[in-house]
Amino acid sequence: MSSDPSQNGVLTEDQVRLAYQSILKRAPENNQVIAEHRSRGMNYLQLCCAMMECPEFLSIEHKYRDELAAKNYIDLSDLDAAAAAFLIGKHDLFAGKVLSLPAWFDGSLDPDGRAYQQQMLRLWSSITRRSEYVSAHDEDTAEAADQDFINRPAFYQTADTKVAGGHLMAIGHIVTRSELPARGLVLEYGSGFGQTALTFARLGATVHTVDINAAFCAGVQRAADHHGLDLRTFCGEFGDNPSGVDHAYDLVLFYESFHHCISPDELVQKLSRLVKPTGFVILAGEPIFGSSDAQEMPYPWGFRLDWENVAIMRIRGWMELGYRESHLLRLFMRHGFHCEIFRDDNSHWAQIYRFRRVG
Repeated sequence: MSSDPSQNGVLTEDQVRLAYQSILKRAPENNQVIAEHRSRGMNYLQLCCAMMECPEFLSIEHKYRDELAAKNYIDLSDLDAAAAAFLIGKHDLFAGKVLSLPAWFDGSLDPDGRAYQQQMLRLWSSITRRSEYVSAHDEDTAEAADQDFINRPAFYQTADTKVAGGHLMAIGHIVTRSELPARGLVLEYGSGFGQTALTFARLGATVHTVDINAAFCAGVQRAADHHGLDLRTFCGEFGDNPSGVDHAYDLVLFYESFHHCISPDELVQKLSRLVKPTGFVILAGEPIFGSSDAQEMPYPWGFRLDWENVAIMRIRGWMELGYRESHLLRLFMRHGFHCEIFRDDNSHWAQIYRFRRVG
């Protein structure tokens, strides 16, 4: 079973000591101080956040910044501080930093092999400090149960016109490039708040969504029922086929979700049995890198190593993968897909990779 020592349970003595070393670079004064911290009802990350805002850290922050600047990267020992900085909004502290791969990481492994995948899972454990990846647990977003799915869902809640505009442009681009026939059948994986799925349903499509998170499924179903739409949500995993029939879907869609899959080869093989010969698989809003020298993507596929991404992984436990474009295209080609790429200068979420089966 996966475990998360930063979020669960009462603070242990070892966690208090670790927080002191991670943030203040020293040991606690005595056992009484440790007991006081444990009595306050905080979890480990909350304690790290509190320490990063305390007068002692503020007095040594300049030295901390100098040390980070000198090495120009972060390592696994920096991740608690990076996670705390992310949570309290101190983003400038780690700006531009990239996680250095541990010494045991073997970059020569075949990226399509089982050993490579297992190495990525080991790296995930090192970043997240969780023992075993269980998607239903580690991809959970429990707070979604309290969100507004009807009036101001998803990006509308940000009140940020650039963020909302970027996502709306992406939805428009996805709809345009889908070439969906009238009353077509759509499957969206990792649909979250379901804004794209609901748009297709409003156009008259029959829509199925699959999400690992039961709260997202329930919220999207409420929104669909509220508007009287032909949309059904399914709590499940990538590759599930709610239709129960091979080659049923005119469109299979991933919007900011494909990069959570630790078994991409298996998934693409399943996609080849899901989509109609005339249908499309669309990936949009995915972290796909065109350059092979991107510091945060030093391999064909794997975790994005920029500090914000690995901080989120430490906090959440999510799979936050990325792909070099050349590797992703080869992966789909291996399973019989041809790719068309539709760029968009206006919104990074609106970059579309559209795949169709050939032969």
